Amino acid sequence: MRGLYINCDGREIPASIELARKYSKTFVFPSYIDAGMVVYNAAEWPEEPIFICDGHTFVVSGWFIYQGKRNNIDQLAKDIITDGISVINNVDIGSFVIYWHNGIEANVIVDPIGLSSHYIDLRAKRLTVAPSVKVLFNENCHTANPIFENILVKKEHLFGDFTVYDGIERLTPASVYAEGEKVSYSSLDKSLIVPLEDLGEQITELSKYWSEQEKILPISSGLDSRFILANGQFDNGFTYGPDNSPEINISKQFSSEFKDYYSYDYCMPALYKDDQQVNDEMSFGVLKPIDRLLTNYVYVKERFKNANAFFDGYCGDVFQRGTFLNFKGKLGEIFKIFPWYYRLLKWDAETILRKRHQVLNDEEFALFYHDFKSKTDNLALDDHQKITYYEFLFGRGGRYAIYGSNILAAQVFTIVSPFSHRVILTSLLHQDFFDGVMYKTMKKLWRNMPKRYRNKQVESGYKPQTSIVLIPFIQIIYRLMFHFIPSRANYGIKMRRAQKKSN
Repeated sequence: MRGLYINCDGREIPASIELARKYSKTFVFPSYIDAGMVVYNAAEWPEEPIFICDGHTFVVSGWFIYQGKRNNIDQLAKDIITDGISVINNVDIGSFVIYWHNGIEANVIVDPIGLSSHYIDLRAKRLTVAPSVKVLFNENCHTANPIFENILVKKEHLFGDFTVYDGIERLTPASVYAEGEKVSYSSLDKSLIVPLEDLGEQITELSKYWSEQEKILPISSGLDSRFILANGQFDNGFTYGPDNSPEINISKQFSSEFKDYYSYDYCMPALYKDDQQVNDEMSFGVLKPIDRLLTNYVYVKERFKNANAFFDGYCGDVFQRGTFLNFKGKLGEIFKIFPWYYRLLKWDAETILRKRHQVLNDEEFALFYHDFKSKTDNLALDDHQKITYYEFLFGRGGRYAIYGSNILAAQVFTIVSPFSHRVILTSLLHQDFFDGVMYKTMKKLWRNMPKRYRNKQVESGYKPQTSIVLIPFIQIIYRLMFHFIPSRANYGIKMRRAQKKSN
């Protein structure tokens, strides 16, 4: 499994290590610092990802863009030594953890969004970090917490930085760890905010850091990947989904944008031999994995052998349409049809979160809400912005959505999530989310996009150029079709139906 291993190794995750042998390289730490290694993507790091300067040693897991260059660890390291850890706020985008030994003690630097998803053993005598809970788990030291076990069953993922096991936590985004100490470096710099109509320019610039031949875009029937496509150039593209589904049919309308485009049925590839075991090792103690997803990423990698930079639309819908304010149930459906109810009722964060997490009992929700408050109280954001921030970094986004891309797909690709770019994220996070649920934000984002991207439907039936008054009504009709007409199901719905039949 790709990632940083400090004072531990991969013997507890043999299937993941075997996968890494085929698609990754391993660098073992020099003997004068902690025992450890980094399993890394050689296409991203032609040279070993280590930099030594004036008694300081830096080892990188992942990737980043800093001061207009990709993976320039020499410059970033020198600036950290000279100016302090706050310079990490100037990293434009990345998914990384960095081991830094300053000659006296070891530190671990976590990327601002936490896309790197590593874990720490708080009960170890030394700083001990790994990309999987299973690597750290010791039955003599770590016991399962029944509350988190129940939450995992109910929601299929945890929240905050919790794992099922007391004493093992996820590394907090935008933090620096030393032995027994954690310091936050993050700041939400409002000076980065640009007009929403101009955000596509950031994706255009971002896409230039990789050649067109090595970039690949998973194009779907939604707007996230389409927005990336409208602002970048890609030789390679693919779509998976049930045969003749809207996912496939809508995406194919953009096939001519690629030199090599491929669509196929998600359930078609032969199951990777260790699919289940790798998923069990990587998701241990934190979430319920998605079936066959690893198989499909390996299949796509073999189909596009030269592709490396996998541009992912992670959480684009969250910002385009304010989806982290949505909740399930009949009332939730009414709010989707009549989104102005959000502005009319002016629910506070606790009320919306209680609706979103209604499967939790009072004790479980109290734990969740306390974590939400602890991580957002000091932020200069309104309640809707705080909900989106928390869910993005610590809720469904940061603890579940990124598993598919920034963990599984990252075993064979470098994952680039444009909506996590600091300018894009800051600008979208500070929007009025009433505008988001009313589709006004989406309208601003798409205002300057070419017509060929604006005049085609998404899976929910509307187009970026559709009147915002009509969109909710169109969407509810298509949602009903999506759930009750078998041919309109995506791969997730299709697989759940198959599982029900088999049971």
